[in-house]
Amino acid sequence: MSRQWDWSPPAGHPTFLGYAGETAATAVMLAPLTGMPWQAAAVTLAGAATAGAAWDIRQSTTTVTLTTRALTWLTAGAWTSWALAAAPLTMTGWASGLGVAAVGFALNASVNRTEETRSERKALMLLRRESVGILKDWEDRLERVARIKDCHGRDVRHWPGKVGYTVEMDLPPGGTTADDLAGYGPKCAADMRLPDGCGVEIAPGANRGTILIDVTLEDVVSQDLPYPDDYSDLTLTERFPFGLHRDGEPALGSLCNDCGVLVGETDAGKTNTLRVVTAQLARMPDALIWAIDITGGGVALPWITPWATEGTAAAPVVDWIAHDLAEAKLMLTMAGEIIAARKAGYQQLMREKKSDNKLPITGDIPGIVIVCDETASLPHDVKELLDKVINEGRAMRVRTLTCGLRGTQDVITAAMKLQAKWRVGMTVSDAEELAYLFPGYIKLDPKDAPVAGSGWTMHTRLGPKKPAAFKAWYITDEITDKVCAATASRRPALDPLSVNVESGALYPQRWARALPVLYQGQSLTESAQHAVDNAGELIDTTTVITPSPSPSPAPAPEGGPVPSGYEGFGAAAAELFAAVDAALAGADTGPGAVPADPDPEPVRAVPQNVVPLQPRPVARPVDPRETGLELLAAAGTSGCTPKELHTALRHALGDDVPAERTVRGWMAKWAEEGKVVADTSGQYTRYISRTATPLATSPAAPAAQSPDPAAPDRAVPVGPTGPGPDAQPGPGLPEGEDGLLVLQAAELVIATQFGTASMLQRKLRIGWALAGHVLDVLHELGVVGPARGSQARDVLVLPSDQADTLARLAHELGISNADMTAAGLTSHATDPKE
Repeated sequence: MSRQWDWSPPAGHPTFLGYAGETAATAVMLAPLTGMPWQAAAVTLAGAATAGAAWDIRQSTTTVTLTTRALTWLTAGAWTSWALAAAPLTMTGWASGLGVAAVGFALNASVNRTEETRSERKALMLLRRESVGILKDWEDRLERVARIKDCHGRDVRHWPGKVGYTVEMDLPPGGTTADDLAGYGPKCAADMRLPDGCGVEIAPGANRGTILIDVTLEDVVSQDLPYPDDYSDLTLTERFPFGLHRDGEPALGSLCNDCGVLVGETDAGKTNTLRVVTAQLARMPDALIWAIDITGGGVALPWITPWATEGTAAAPVVDWIAHDLAEAKLMLTMAGEIIAARKAGYQQLMREKKSDNKLPITGDIPGIVIVCDETASLPHDVKELLDKVINEGRAMRVRTLTCGLRGTQDVITAAMKLQAKWRVGMTVSDAEELAYLFPGYIKLDPKDAPVAGSGWTMHTRLGPKKPAAFKAWYITDEITDKVCAATASRRPALDPLSVNVESGALYPQRWARALPVLYQGQSLTESAQHAVDNAGELIDTTTVITPSPSPSPAPAPEGGPVPSGYEGFGAAAAELFAAVDAALAGADTGPGAVPADPDPEPVRAVPQNVVPLQPRPVARPVDPRETGLELLAAAGTSGCTPKELHTALRHALGDDVPAERTVRGWMAKWAEEGKVVADTSGQYTRYISRTATPLATSPAAPAAQSPDPAAPDRAVPVGPTGPGPDAQPGPGLPEGEDGLLVLQAAELVIATQFGTASMLQRKLRIGWALAGHVLDVLHELGVVGPARGSQARDVLVLPSDQADTLARLAHELGISNADMTAAGLTSHATDPKE
């Protein structure tokens, strides 16, 4: 390759003394050979002196500098002319020349330093003058836009490349804080007439009375930022860049101690950002990349194709790809086993390295990053496995990056969001799409990230601790191929301890299962074909991912099992649960009903007016909204409140349920669509399904629901625990209410000596109105005094008389000793019917 000569002038001020000395010495030494007369040297150096003076005048140098440099050239010209005329020179002549040169060097060095200092000082003064103007403008702007007077500007820091600046402002006395300026960033940007992509961000400063105002003047976000031509090593233990912030600083990600979440709608640049992150992971010799994409494996195909079919890479960048549900379950199952194995197997290593029980990763023991794309397409059981890895894998360096089209509960689970300290949201058409991902920062301005490939990023632990606009690098297929070729030889292998887990027998066969499916009909490279041919006999993945059958439970008592804590409903409880189970399973009691499954699945949960059962594992994807409608229909004509339905959903689905406000929104929307009826007559709005019917009960267990859909409180079911056929209702006890509930309330009131409706509501899990009515019944029975406004009622029975009082009340209400014992109540009276 030919050498590129640089003919540009030297940087900075010309070293005039150097030029003069070189010219003079050269002329003197060459004069005897060329016969140059002294007049030629005089004319040449005089011309050089004139040119140097003109240059200095153009650069606005001081008079002292101009005079010194001109004298330097004239002195050099005079000495050279004399030397040529008196040639050959003696030692004295050369000594005089060296002495003059030394003096010239000293003078020129002095004026050069002075001139540089003067230039820097001049530039600094110009910058300070500009900064003073900026500070004054912002003092006026805050008073004009935010109505905050007497702000004082302290300093301005200009960003590299003059793309923006940061203003430090002191807020006025009187308690003004940075929170008072929340939301004023877009207004200030509009006041400055900034274009889209530029903006103003206001953040707390060094103390609570100081703010920092970041102003972007150049639209970095809208510019094309190609992926850097750098394929050197990175490490998983340090943060890595994947784009630029608006101030030109790198946007950093972290996947060693923290999981990540990447959300972006279609055509927002999510896939490009994911490929940039994968490229950075490929440069890490201590990071193993696993990928899950059951929609066709597109997230990993660009990283294995150069190895699998093109032969431009020596090895696949992605170590394992799960292209279907079975492979995804196997991968996540093995990841969970690796976490457990590493905790025990590398305990001594962690103690030696003093790593605070965190695995020190190297090329021999790499960390594992599971990149999961399109989480919305994953069924519930796969998400549960993913959540398990997310919750347990931090110390053993098994982390995840989950990606989805929307930041909603059904796409990004609660565990994914909670453990994802690094969060990235791409540009969206509706700012509220990112409210779930960035709680507390709903008012994101879409104009801060107006183009595809831009968005917001935050890291709740390392910073930025609030969403900051960024633009991801743009990576093309050509660059992807270069990354694969450059990093393939550096890819690590899974450590032997991790390979030898229970599911590890299927790990070496991963390419034999994936490549024939992903590249069906295409010819594989020799290396890829070797991986397929030498996998041996393929083992069915279901032998690992299918759990062993659990032992059969003991036969349940007749009528069905009763969950712990609800035995107080007596023998009718089992029949009630059987009826609820039949209702939730879709049983129909009308003519032409299809017989119920003789071995139905356990009921998931029921709202407040139906006793909730224990949660059961879900074997298939469950839409929580459909489950909510089922539970609302099962609640019957009494319906339930949003809080009750949220509690029932939690019992049904575990912790993977939406927030209560989301459930409230569902129910309001259902009411608008006519699916449910909203009852606003009580303290809380209750919703009744239009398809609700009373639960099927046995002849011994009358219907539990109140016939009035508008009843604000639930009716407690009556069974054999209620009045017998020959018993008369007690004083003040309405027909259809459970006398055993009154006894339980009496026991609580006497034991605690505290008679309030709120206590009964909380302890007995009943409605407010029903709790107040039960207190009125206890007043008629002589247990508590009359109501006294909001104060607690007087308790008229001492704790020492509790047993006798309960026996008396049981006799009056017609409740047998057997039912009392089943409810955990003790009576010393003898029932004459027994």
